[in-house]
Parts: sequence; structure tokens; C-alpha cells
Amino acid sequence: MANEELDEYSENPEEIRRLQEAQKEEAHGVVLHIPKEQLGKQPLLELRDIYKIYTMGSEEVHANDGISLNIYPGEFVAIVGKSGSGKSTLMNIIGALDVPTRGSYAINGIDVSDMRDDELAEIRNKKIGFIFQQYNLLPRDNLLGNVELPLLYAGIPREERRERAMRQLARVGLEDKWMQHPSQLSGGQQQRVSIARALAGDPELILADEPTGALDSKTSRQVLGFLKDIHKEGNTVVMITHDNSIALEAKRIIRISDGRIVYDGNAEEYAKLI
Repeated sequence: MANEELDEYSENPEEIRRLQEAQKEEAHGVVLHIPKEQLGKQPLLELRDIYKIYTMGSEEVHANDGISLNIYPGEFVAIVGKSGSGKSTLMNIIGALDVPTRGSYAINGIDVSDMRDDELAEIRNKKIGFIFQQYNLLPRDNLLGNVELPLLYAGIPREERRERAMRQLARVGLEDKWMQHPSQLSGGQQQRVSIARALAGDPELILADEPTGALDSKTSRQVLGFLKDIHKEGNTVVMITHDNSIALEAKRIIRISDGRIVYDGNAEEYAKLI
């Protein structure tokens, strides 16, 4: 990669300049990027002019500063940005964990941008499967109980919960370990349980927050392989990362810097610019 950063967490101004220039040339004045294969299709996620503004003393901090984007069913998208770029704030809004200060956000045409906390919780449980960097597994529950959790919240009967949870554990190669507890597993295995839990509720969106951040390079490749398999099976995957090399495993990349989108396009073109 050209002009490799000395620090993977710090911004490279020259890289940002190249991305912005390339984006302007490609967009021809059109701000909202729509992949060619998605023209005429209904987006799964629609974000329009999203701002998230925090007040720190007498100063306003724009964590997200006018973000607009569409994500379509079946896409594999990486949202990449360095520390402080606004990508985590954007992830929280996409995941219905937070609402924007202003702007609109719709999932399958349902506006969730000003919902109450209980309404957001229902959206999260029904429509979004989360994969976290630190796994967020319950240490006192066995693997089956952890994977069943979103189904329990959804009110699924016990036998159906068990059947669906076991099916997802089998999908990630851990069916025979269902009685074990998270502490008995390696980091990579725990992340696979997290993936199984995310899939158990058959969500419309899989949202993966730095899914390889706590893993070594070999295990990271294995987890990315599972995400690619999930995508190939028709799932919509949005992955948040600070690492360009991880982002390039996706099909489409959205680069965030200073709360704004500086690149939104295919991974092949992105790789030529960084």
C-alpha cells in the first residue's frame, strides 16, 4: 500500500486527499453513492444528512457531520476510519444503539431516527445481529444459552430456541461444545459463538464491530472467512474497522474521516488509492 501509516490508529492526510479527489471525479456532483448493481433497488438502510453533535463545555463536537448513505440487502460493506473519525458513532446509529442529533435513518423504510429507547430495543432484537470485538458472551451460561439469548428476548418457545441455536452452533463448527462455557474456549472460538448468536434471530443486518480486533492474524482470517461465508449465503454484513487490510475483505468500503464520508465505493478501487 502506498504511504503506509506509521501508526495504524492515526490518520494519513495524503491518503485522505487521494480518496477525496477520486471520489469527486467518480461522483460527478452526485453525493450519494449507489453501487451499479443496486440501481433501482430498495435500500435496506437509508441514512440522510446524519449529524451527531456533542457539547463539550462551550464547544460543539460533530462526531458525524452530514452523513448520507444507502446500504442494500445482501451487501458486504466495511466502514473504516481511524481513531476519532466518527465510525463508532455511526455504528451506534446504524445499530439503533443511539439516535442522531438531526437527520433521518430508516431500516426497510421504517424511520428509527427519533424512536424511544424501548422502540429501539425492539428494532435491535428483530432486525440486527451484533458481533462485538470483545464477544460480550455471558460467562455463567453455556454456549447454547448464549446463542439462545436473542431468541429468548424475542419470546421464541424453548424447543424452537434450542433447535435454532444448535443449528447456528453447527454452522460455526461448535455444535459438539454446546455445554461448555465461554472461559473454556479460545478467543477465536468465542467470536464464532458471537457470530452464531448474531445469526440465531435471522436478522436483516449483521453488524460486526471490530470483529477481529482481539484476535491474532491466523484467527482473524478464520473469522473473516465466516463473515464472507455469511455474506455468500445472502446476509447483509456491515463491518466496522480501523484497519484498511481488514476492510479490503469487504466488497464495498465507506471511509470516514472527521465525521464525514471521504470515500464510498468498491474495494478494488479503494485498494489502489491507499
